[in-house]
Amino acid sequence: MLVLLTLRIVLVVRRASSFDSQRLWALNNLPNVGHTADAKVPLDLPPPQHPPEAFPDLADVESSFLAAGGEFVVVEEDGHLLGMGGFKPVSSAAVEVLRVRVHPAVRRRGIGRRLMHELERRAGDADYRELTLDTATNQPDAVSFTTEPPWV
Repeated sequence: MLVLLTLRIVLVVRRASSFDSQRLWALNNLPNVGHTADAKVPLDLPPPQHPPEAFPDLADVESSFLAAGGEFVVVEEDGHLLGMGGFKPVSSAAVEVLRVRVHPAVRRRGIGRRLMHELERRAGDADYRELTLDTATNQPDAVSFTTEPPWV
């Protein structure tokens, strides 16, 4: 008799908290220029002791995003941080999506799509009707992602 077991991996998408800070900083510090998907990058990243200088809003996402009327979420699987992103209001009807990152070891698995859908849902629930996201041209994976439906 052949028995096939299917393991279902459950993604958890939740609001980030101060307890996530070092993991957010570590994910942010990974290279994101060029084609950077790499299954060999370990999921458990060494925690930095300080926030990234170039991204001061990651030092405290609760005050930088949440207190500003925005949102910041993380995507986890089995306790591992796989993705992150947030938005801040730029007007009463629009938000800017910022700090979207997906761990290089899990790219091309729909994590970014799930993350963006959640940010869109939360923005809509807060009555925002427009989302903007700037992507650098030196990030071809991000550019190709944002030029596919439904974000075109």
